[in-house]
Amino acid sequence: MRPLRSPEEVARCCTLGLLLELATTPKPGLVDRTSKTELYPHFTSSATALYRHFRNAAAGRSVGDVVLEACEEMVSVQSGGNTHLGAVLHLTPLAKAAGLCSSFRHLRRKAVEVLWRMDHVETLKLFRAIRSVNPSHLGRVAYLDVHQDRTYRLIEERRLGILQAFKPYEKFEAVAAEYCTGYRNSFVHGYAYLKNQLKHLDINTAGVNTFLNILSHLPDSHVSRMFGRAAARALSRMAGDVLSRGGWQTAGGRAAFERLAEKVGRAGFKPAATADILAVSYTLLLLSGWRP
Repeated sequence: MRPLRSPEEVARCCTLGLLLELATTPKPGLVDRTSKTELYPHFTSSATALYRHFRNAAAGRSVGDVVLEACEEMVSVQSGGNTHLGAVLHLTPLAKAAGLCSSFRHLRRKAVEVLWRMDHVETLKLFRAIRSVNPSHLGRVAYLDVHQDRTYRLIEERRLGILQAFKPYEKFEAVAAEYCTGYRNSFVHGYAYLKNQLKHLDINTAGVNTFLNILSHLPDSHVSRMFGRAAARALSRMAGDVLSRGGWQTAGGRAAFERLAEKVGRAGFKPAATADILAVSYTLLLLSGWRP
């Protein structure tokens, strides 16, 4: 069986997916080519450093080991702290799956298999990676809090695989949602929507609309942690309103987009979880054979 892509090709797709997400503009509240440009070098440095880790995953390394090593390098190559934790968590199992299957149409199924096979040892490594990065506004939870030592004892005692550990948070966290649904949002609301948009729009406009489509279907978990679920749902409704008016490329859509951007700026929202899934969507597009 010939793999879908070589480890090097998979890594290039993952890295370029991160860079295409970063370049997509405007993305209210987030770093892009025209907003928060002083932080742009942090993200480009991080994205390029992650190439070898995605290659390692595609070559067969364990997801837990790759995520731990990737997070360590991510924060060591630039001074901006956490830049890509969510994307690393999303993309590493996909990179491993891409190295194991012979056709893009099998990729989602293979990714589910990779996740199912992640045992308690890998769960411990992912939790330690998250704790080591110490992402802002992660918050505390009653069950399996990454900050609590008893969490790691419980994972080991109950031998919790990653899907068992993340299942209670499927409705609240983007990574848990993608793992537990077999990357439903990334494949359906991200990749498939983006592919369709590219039939009649340029890559940047298609990317902005895809960002809005993901946000409209999946209230952003970063916004939810910081400002509450009601705020995240309200932002999703505003994203849906932009699309219902024709998208970012139309006059009506642009006016609705400006209202969304004003709300984001005034409230201090940062829909970073949506950006992570957009990066996955670009990566899937590249793995499917599309080229800029």
